[in-house]
Amino acid sequence: MTVLNVGMGELQVSKMPGVSLVSPGLGSCIGLIMYDPLYKIGGMVHIVLPDSSVCTKQALPGKYADTAVPELLKKMSELGAKKHNLIVKIAGGAQMFNLEKGCNILNIGMRNVIAVKAALSKESININAADTGGNKGRTVKLDVATGVVLIKAIGQQEIQL
Repeated sequence: MTVLNVGMGELQVSKMPGVSLVSPGLGSCIGLIMYDPLYKIGGMVHIVLPDSSVCTKQALPGKYADTAVPELLKKMSELGAKKHNLIVKIAGGAQMFNLEKGCNILNIGMRNVIAVKAALSKESININAADTGGNKGRTVKLDVATGVVLIKAIGQQEIQL
């Protein structure tokens, strides 16, 4: 199995059997997975922040939810994936720091989940499965040949999403 690591702000797509896309160490970040089961094309992006408008310089398109979703769709379609075939899953969005009650501005995890859902909704795409929130980091893996998504949270058993 060839592992393609998807680091912070990075995006990977593949249609090669025997490839696994892996995004390790998702805390407040979101691992967004898209899979076309008909053409066996998989994609993953490691989203760091909700909104690109806070950045004045050119950043990786995968870094922000509002730019990551259209970029992943573009890369998937370039490999032959069809939007109407896509199975979409998200993982991450944990609250990694203790916050004062009512202080949600620092809850980047929750804000990332909301932003990813909004960006997908803008593209008329539904989420098929999600493992978000909580306070534990996660690693997410996609097997490109099968579309199976596995999640391993710190201190917990690996689960299929």
